[in-house]
Amino acid sequence: MPIRFLSNGLISILFLLSCASCQPSRSVSNAGLYSATGKTPEIQWASWQEETFRAAQERDVLILLDLTAVWCHACHVMDETTYSDPSIVAVLNSRFISIRVDTDQRPDIEARYRHGGWPTTSILLPTGEIVFQGNYLEPEDLKQALEESEKLYRENKETLLSQAANIWASVNAARKARSQPTTVIQSKMADQMRVMIEQNFDQVNGGFQDFPKFFEPDAITFLFGRYHQSQDDALKRMALLTLQQQRKLVDPVWGGFYRYAEKANWTQPHFEKMLHLQAMNLQNYLEAYQVTGDIVYREVVEETIHYARRFLMDPQETGFWASQDADIKEMTGSQRLVMEGEKYFKLGIEGRLAIGTPSVDRTIYTGWNGIMLKSFLKVHQVLPSQNLLPITLKMVNHLYRHRYEAGKGMAHREVNGQPQDFGLLRDQVWFAGALVEAAMTTGKTDYIEKAEQLTKDFVALLEDTQGGGFYDRPDRSSAEGLLKFPHKSLKENLRAVMLLLDLYYVTEDSFYRDVAERTLQYVLSSSDQLPLGLSGLAIDRFVRYPVNVVVVGSRSDKQTGRLFEEGLKLYAPGKIVRLLDPKVDSLTIGDITFPRIKESTAYICTDTICSQPFHQATEFFMRYQDVMKQAS
Repeated sequence: MPIRFLSNGLISILFLLSCASCQPSRSVSNAGLYSATGKTPEIQWASWQEETFRAAQERDVLILLDLTAVWCHACHVMDETTYSDPSIVAVLNSRFISIRVDTDQRPDIEARYRHGGWPTTSILLPTGEIVFQGNYLEPEDLKQALEESEKLYRENKETLLSQAANIWASVNAARKARSQPTTVIQSKMADQMRVMIEQNFDQVNGGFQDFPKFFEPDAITFLFGRYHQSQDDALKRMALLTLQQQRKLVDPVWGGFYRYAEKANWTQPHFEKMLHLQAMNLQNYLEAYQVTGDIVYREVVEETIHYARRFLMDPQETGFWASQDADIKEMTGSQRLVMEGEKYFKLGIEGRLAIGTPSVDRTIYTGWNGIMLKSFLKVHQVLPSQNLLPITLKMVNHLYRHRYEAGKGMAHREVNGQPQDFGLLRDQVWFAGALVEAAMTTGKTDYIEKAEQLTKDFVALLEDTQGGGFYDRPDRSSAEGLLKFPHKSLKENLRAVMLLLDLYYVTEDSFYRDVAERTLQYVLSSSDQLPLGLSGLAIDRFVRYPVNVVVVGSRSDKQTGRLFEEGLKLYAPGKIVRLLDPKVDSLTIGDITFPRIKESTAYICTDTICSQPFHQATEFFMRYQDVMKQAS
């Protein structure tokens, strides 16, 4: 994607490459507990909207864009320092238009403007193209960047505007010339992903890069799936060592995972706790428990659930909140006291409670809720004693009822009770995934019907039928700045592939496989760096037919329920679980028609073979082993 459009020979790279204070780091302040004025910064922040850009063009002034996050430590410090500096306030209010965007509220803006990390500080042309980008900036650095950018604009305005117009002309020409890739998808491509993951693996500390250390849940899932197929202990070792080391990022008092670690050995954490990271780690540690039977992994699952329910779940059970801050803020008269997470999270429970708890962003984002609800459903399948099913289905139903509109898809969030920002790809894919998981967990086909409608909506809205793949947002007549740029996230496209293949394997509708194939061909032909774990998962999902667990019997029969519950518990990565009631459901799946037998019956099938019918829940593992031996 285009970044720093207009820096070629026109703006000093001093700011872009040499500014020591531009790097987002927990060390931007050395204070552990310090006081500040508490005075609200007087910058006249504008929102991202058409009127704001029109005002910038009418006034012929540059735009300062602050891409921030409510959980971001460096953002808090920059608010306390740079954006509270009177000279900065004066310059911005008199000579610039300032826009502040919350990165979680607007992932489409983040995708086009984020530069490394948070905060991202950008100076834009009045039409929104990038002149300068940095991250955390001290007051003197920001002031210099503003003055240099303004000088550049005044002295080279026609050249800059001409360059911007030429870039958009090139973008539009490239769009017209694009064509659908025809890559042949082969299993050896997933083998290549495995090799590259092994090459990147940190043999000492776990994880898949030196430092900083981020969670890579898709790589863990891919390794476990490959281990299950091959019984190659090296794959299991990579996954388990990583999960063991990642436990250093678990809050020892309240549970929940911090966002990432600066050091290779998973130390020096950034203490924010993000909903989607809790969700993905839940699935990883649950799978580790299934693979090993080690109670340690189950305990991590239970601690994470406890954290999420205590700190991130809306008491009305309408959804999960987005994140918990790293820092403590407390208002005392005109003074604001701030304790950084680095000091706070070293305290025990009594010390923490004496100070307070980090604030929680109570926004309920659809996509992040989708992945958390799916994780809760998966936990219920394996650990039904957690009693998660009722509240999880309540939240799935509530969000679908309040945020789905036919033809528009799911809204990203609600503002004053009104759904906002429909059709973002991430929201559609992750929430549809929760609907599919709800169908498999309950055996109720109405969830599949909802998932199908939602998926067909976003395919119609977002698929690039000429060049392949999905755009991240619907095409709108009004798009400011780089929102005009047609962005396709490889990660989100791969997650869409996984969803589409799930629907294909459940419904046998070739429409979903065809779209999945076109999308995967687009991703694999990309010149951008592929996310290895997720790519491997999507390729394997495309080329390998999943195990099907089929239970035939009356839904009201206790024996049917026992068989269904045991089928859900069976560890078979990527399995499809179906409950067929002869009174209401067709007993035909593909070329197989299951017989009507009076007694509740279970089957385990691949694309080539089915087990003999069996009636006892205790037989599942043995029958599964027999089928896999015959299939191989």
